[in-house]
Amino acid sequence: MQVTIVTPVGVKFAGDAASITAPSVMGDVGILPGHRPLMAALRTGLATVGIPGQEPLHLVVDGGYVHVVSGDHVSIVTELCENWHEIDAAKAKADHEAATVALQGSREAVSSLGWLVKRHDVDLAETRLRVLASKP
Repeated sequence: MQVTIVTPVGVKFAGDAASITAPSVMGDVGILPGHRPLMAALRTGLATVGIPGQEPLHLVVDGGYVHVVSGDHVSIVTELCENWHEIDAAKAKADHEAATVALQGSREAVSSLGWLVKRHDVDLAETRLRVLASKP
């Protein structure tokens, strides 16, 4: 199946894939060739693209949506898409520590915008560390 991953700065991946796992807001969604049409909102998390004859590609994605058209074409549109080689390991660890401290020290209600932004920062930092841990 043909897969395209697009961010505001351009195409991050375009090519054939045997499978995709994407972090939808309702839980991870697995997509194989022949999948029924689908449109799902994405959350911050780990996306995996299974490329025939290669190691899977593990990516950080940050929101957006995944669109499956007739099982042969999959588009992911997201605010951010990073591969392990684009992530600075030391900065990712420092960002995770800072985000965790900020969230734990928050006195805001869990439904407030401020708390949700802090939770997003932790999720993004944790996903970057997961992608770094998956590098070949």
